[in-house]
Amino acid sequence: MAQGVEGSLHPGITHRIVNNPDPKLSKPEPVPDSKDPEDQAVHIQLGSILQSEELDTSTWWPQATSHYDRLRLLRRIAFDGNDFHLSWVIAFGLLWVFYTDRSKYRIKFKNSPIADFGLAHGKVDVPSQDRLVYILPDESVRKGQDPADHWWLYFRNARGDEAILDLGAYTWNVATFVYTAPYKEFEPLFLGPAIFQSQDTNGPSNAGTLKYTERERYSVLMDKVFGDAIIEKPAAGDAMPQLFDRLEVILQHKFDEPEKKVVQLWIERVFLKLTYVIFEGDWKKWPATPPTDVDTEETAKKGQESLRNE
Repeated sequence: MAQGVEGSLHPGITHRIVNNPDPKLSKPEPVPDSKDPEDQAVHIQLGSILQSEELDTSTWWPQATSHYDRLRLLRRIAFDGNDFHLSWVIAFGLLWVFYTDRSKYRIKFKNSPIADFGLAHGKVDVPSQDRLVYILPDESVRKGQDPADHWWLYFRNARGDEAILDLGAYTWNVATFVYTAPYKEFEPLFLGPAIFQSQDTNGPSNAGTLKYTERERYSVLMDKVFGDAIIEKPAAGDAMPQLFDRLEVILQHKFDEPEKKVVQLWIERVFLKLTYVIFEGDWKKWPATPPTDVDTEETAKKGQESLRNE
């Protein structure tokens, strides 16, 4: 018997979409229950729960113009709300692999050693047209990722040059990505959504696609709790209780058990993969500049093809 899909997946993926939230056709509307009249987003009206074999099919979103449009919206929903988790996992993986007494290498930016990196928190300017809000069958509301409460990674080198790496903007229709085929050690998706923007001591060196307003930052490299944890307990899983305690202080949010399991799994995978790549020297085969593009039907096909050819 076919089973319905719920659990840890986003409800926007596990329920039928009964309206047409095509970004080319739909207009933003006020977010239900919001007291701010300027708080608007594209509504996604959800219907009944899907069977497992109906995921990402025409049954999920019947009014999609094409299968590519359907998959692109699916990716936007899948990335919704994971900006903090993705940033934290990558930051801690870098700390664990490159910045202990066991580390043979360090990371650089513009040929200058990294002096600090960590998590930045603030606001990103996102048009209402590119925001999403989900209306569930019982008329309850699940808001999409809030651009006024966004997390990303920052890096600063010894000369003071800074850069940001944002892994959580795809949900806002910001379709910049890295072709992941060259990094086959990580068993990648064919597209890796990411925004990299650099800023040197003379100001922004590239405008990028989004405007960021940073309110606060938390150093991962300089944090004593994080550093002590990886020294005292070099096995990734053993240090997790200390790390979650510290993260809950930073985020002002209690992690539930399913959330902890997912984050721990991500961290362990990043740690193991990075350790293997560095130890074996496979990183020397990677391109000097990551191959990037914008997600279109043509580039999506190119990405899938390049992955098959690796």
